[in-house]
Amino acid sequence: MLTLAPDISMMSGLVHDLRQPLSVIDACADYLNLVLPPNDRRARQQLELLQQQVGEANRILHEALLNLHYTDAPAAADNRSSTNAASSAVTY
Repeated sequence: MLTLAPDISMMSGLVHDLRQPLSVIDACADYLNLVLPPNDRRARQQLELLQQQVGEANRILHEALLNLHYTDAPAAADNRSSTNAASSAVTY
C-alpha cells in the first residue's frame, strides 16, 4: 500500500531552499526602499506589495513546517510512550 507520509527532513530542506531566494528578494526590496525617490508613489506601492507578498510566502512556509512537525508529533509521542513503558518494566 502506498503511503504519502511526508519526510520531515526533506520538507525542512525544501522550506529552507525556498526561504533563501525570498531572503534575497526581501533584501533587494529593502535596498529599493532606500534608493527610490519618496515622490514615486507607483513604485512605492509596488514595493510595498512585493514586501507584503514576501512576508506572506514566509508565513505560509513557516506554517507548513509547523503543521508538518505537528502531524508527526503523535508518532513521536507513541515512540516515547512505548519507550517509557519499556523502561518502567525494567527492575533493578
